[in-house]
Parts: sequence; C-alpha cells; structure tokens
Amino acid sequence: MPSYKLSYVDGRGYAEVSRQLFCLSGTPFEDHRISREEWPSILESLPFGQVPVLYVDGHPLPQSHAIARYLAQQFGFAGNSPFEAAWVDALADQHKDYLFEMQPFFMLHYGYGKGD
Repeated sequence: MPSYKLSYVDGRGYAEVSRQLFCLSGTPFEDHRISREEWPSILESLPFGQVPVLYVDGHPLPQSHAIARYLAQQFGFAGNSPFEAAWVDALADQHKDYLFEMQPFFMLHYGYGKGD
C-alpha cells in the first residue's frame, strides 16, 4: 500500500473531502497541518504555490479536486458507472462552489484578509 501525506493549513476547507475519504476507507495517512509559522518556509516547494497537496510515496499531487477524485478512485468511491461517476463529480463541483462563496469569510476569520 502506498504511503499518504496530506498537507494543508490547520483547518478543514479544501482538504476536508480528502480527509473524509481516508477515514471512510480506513486508509492510514499523515494529516500534515501547516502552521502560520511554517507556511513561508514551504511556499516555494509547493506545486502551484498552494495547498492542499497529497504526497503519494513522496510524489506530490496538487489541487483539492484532483486529489479527491484520485482518492475516490483508489478507494472505490468514484461510482460504478459513467453516470454515477458524473454524479460524484457534480457533488465535488457543488462543494467547490460552496467553498468559493465562503472564501471571503474564511480569509478574514483566519487572519489572511483585511476587513470586518
């Protein structure tokens, strides 16, 4: 079995679906929570300069939905037909829409944005 390390900031956000897939499948993984202090030192090493990143046997895979789709396929949650797979993608896209709408709030809440 491959070794998995999921790197993301210390919050749910874009990595939470992948964490849930690990839990649902019973697959062990390292849940690497990046602190504010650690962030500047690793930023340049990240693909596309952002998180989450899934490391599979040390090889990085960026982008939250690419990670979730990969894990869903690995763990048997990607659907049993093309139509079911399309519904899985639709749910992922709905989640992405939700996070996009909530991003301004979370940026302020975690101190990465300015405003009230």
